[in-house]
Amino acid sequence: MRARLARYKEDWGNADAPLGPDVDGDLGRWCKVQRQLRDAGRLAAARVDALDLLCFSWVAPSDVDDPTRADWAGMLARLAAYRDEHGDCDVKKKYQRDPALGGWVAAVRRCRSELGAARVAELDQIGFVWQSSRSCGSAWMSSFRELRAFHAVHGHSDVGAVLGDGHELARWSEAMRAAQAKEALSPKRMAHLREVGW
Repeated sequence: MRARLARYKEDWGNADAPLGPDVDGDLGRWCKVQRQLRDAGRLAAARVDALDLLCFSWVAPSDVDDPTRADWAGMLARLAAYRDEHGDCDVKKKYQRDPALGGWVAAVRRCRSELGAARVAELDQIGFVWQSSRSCGSAWMSSFRELRAFHAVHGHSDVGAVLGDGHELARWSEAMRAAQAKEALSPKRMAHLREVGW
């Protein structure tokens, strides 16, 4: 697999093969396992060194939680270059040519309310796309998109008060509130839910 990752780096300019059906999913899964093994202290030092030589990212670029920790001006410049090349700022989360940019854009979308007016204005000025034109197919994201649409219409997220507690979206919302109370929601999911006044 390391040889495949080296070929991937030659093709794409980075050693961060993403998960997903439109890319080499086996290689993306292998990369994920290497990260997990290293985090658990179970990855041989020789393999760590070999992956370091490829400039392998030990945190997957699509797993960025706080976009403000990155070089803000540098990421804006990369986003502007993407816009100049592609005609928009709608960067895929798992953008193979620049996975760090894709992860950063996804994190910015999730954290808009925490960025501050100045950063939001900077992003708006270059044409940042706050809602991706691509749709994640996961059941969680499908339900979240439905909640976001509900929030846009009603100005709040109390689905049960409008549609009744038995409605599927109301039941999902209550399950998310229960998961939040148990601190069982990931920071990414909490960031999405904060977008809709959670």
